[in-house]
Amino acid sequence: MGRTRQTGRTLSLLAHGPRLEADGETHRRDCECVRCDAGFRPSEEERRTAHLRWEVRRARAAAERALERRRERARIKQAALSLELAAEARAVDARIRALRAARARTESDDRLERLRRLRTAGMPLAAAIAEVERDAEVEREAERERVGPAGLEPAAYGLKVRSSTN
Repeated sequence: MGRTRQTGRTLSLLAHGPRLEADGETHRRDCECVRCDAGFRPSEEERRTAHLRWEVRRARAAAERALERRRERARIKQAALSLELAAEARAVDARIRALRAARARTESDDRLERLRRLRTAGMPLAAAIAEVERDAEVEREAERERVGPAGLEPAAYGLKVRSSTN
């Protein structure tokens, strides 16, 4: 029996993983890994160089994140502006449609046209309104006399039978 049997536990040479600095590459001074135990520890100059490389990478990553945040803010601002402009355009279109409809109604109303002519001629507003109302009342009286209490009167679709006075 030429074999001897060892008692106790055998530790693997890889039992201790490397302990790294914050940069994730440089082994710490108290690292107990196989490489460091063999004497291949980084020198102080290598540590300084690795630390500078890590700082540069960290600063570059921070600058990239800041640039991406600025770009995202600009995209959001542009989207908000386009939404605001679209809403304003819809509001302006609605206002223009309302004004055109009001203009069509006023152009078809003889009383408003008469009021406009009187005001353009320089008549005060109260006097112009009274004049237009007086003319409208005269026209209504003439219409009643012409048609009578029951009769035919012109309508948009032909003649309309009026059965009582208005």
